[in-house]
Amino acid sequence: MKYAWLLLAGLMMTACVTKKKYQDLENSKKELEEKLNKKIGDCENQSAEYLGRISELDGNIAALDNRIGKLHDSLGNCRVRLSENQDYIRSLGDRLDEQKKRLAAELDTKNKTLQTKELELNNALAKAEEERIMLENLRKELEKTVARVRVLENELSRKDSAVKALKDEIAKALAGFDELDIKVEYRNGKVYVSLAEKLLFKSGSTSVDPKGQEALLKLAAALNKKPDVTVTVEGHTDNKPMNGEKIKDNWDLSVLRATSIVRIMTEDGKMSAKRVTASGRAANAPIADNESAEGRAKNRRTEIILTPKLDKIFEILNNN
Repeated sequence: MKYAWLLLAGLMMTACVTKKKYQDLENSKKELEEKLNKKIGDCENQSAEYLGRISELDGNIAALDNRIGKLHDSLGNCRVRLSENQDYIRSLGDRLDEQKKRLAAELDTKNKTLQTKELELNNALAKAEEERIMLENLRKELEKTVARVRVLENELSRKDSAVKALKDEIAKALAGFDELDIKVEYRNGKVYVSLAEKLLFKSGSTSVDPKGQEALLKLAAALNKKPDVTVTVEGHTDNKPMNGEKIKDNWDLSVLRATSIVRIMTEDGKMSAKRVTASGRAANAPIADNESAEGRAKNRRTEIILTPKLDKIFEILNNN
């Protein structure tokens, strides 16, 4: 447009132009104006296109600005969450460190406990082994003891049978003296021959009656066949006190009567004195109540106690 007007002004300043030239100039002007208008139209179209494009770009820029704002907001949120996560991770790290320390302490405690338990177990195993050895020794000792007990039982059974046989033999030897009311009993592994006072002695006397002497000699003859039997003669009285010059009290009476019987059995009956013991119990081993005459009569007695030798049994008991 600017160049076109300048050209037109130049033409008007030319005063002397021919019609043909003028016409040519007009044609040129028209052609130039058409080109110029077309150019202007193209420019306006292009300008409109650019304006549309600019408008579109402005919209895109606004959308991008909006998206950028959102991205900034999201980035801010991400930074906040990142900071929170970093704090949380640090917190987890601290807790993890504490937990590691606690677990390490617990592990150390458990290891010490385990070591203690292992020591206790080893001690218990050692003790168990000692007890096992001791138990084995006890078992062997028990077997020996059982063997000794069996031998002892056999020996006691043999002795018991021998004592019972002795009781039967003594009862048989004294069978002719039923009127003397002699009692022959088996008690506690021994044979007891009990003779009442009236069958051997007069009241207060220490001399044995003839019938009693005969019975004692029969008894001595039977015992001479049993040299392994020891004899104890015990004198017993009631609780009535003695009042005499020769016999001071019941102790004297019980011992003197036992001694009289021992003399008959050893001197007249030919028994070895080494086998016989005389003893007196006075009124200290009653078998009845001393409050009645009948009870006192039962207490005034002589007991001849026959005991088999127990050397074999003592040998078994003392054998370790």
